[in-house]
Amino acid sequence: MEKMAFSVTEFCKAYGVSRGRFHELQQVGLAPKVYYIASKPYVSRRAADEWMERMENGEGATFEKVPPKTPGIPGRTRGRGC
Repeated sequence: MEKMAFSVTEFCKAYGVSRGRFHELQQVGLAPKVYYIASKPYVSRRAADEWMERMENGEGATFEKVPPKTPGIPGRTRGRGC
């Protein structure tokens, strides 16, 4: 039997999209629709197919990477306590 839904991790693996890119696509409204069960997001097979069709029709061609919300300070690292 074919899978009817994916976790976000499974969707990303199946469709060759990184989790980071998935979340960037969500921010600009280009990710597939998700639904939640016990606060865990899932992508239905139908939503994945609709998303793939939209991407094949060129909807994702205008996608530009979303700038970070809090850009780091160049040359500074975290966790050193100095």
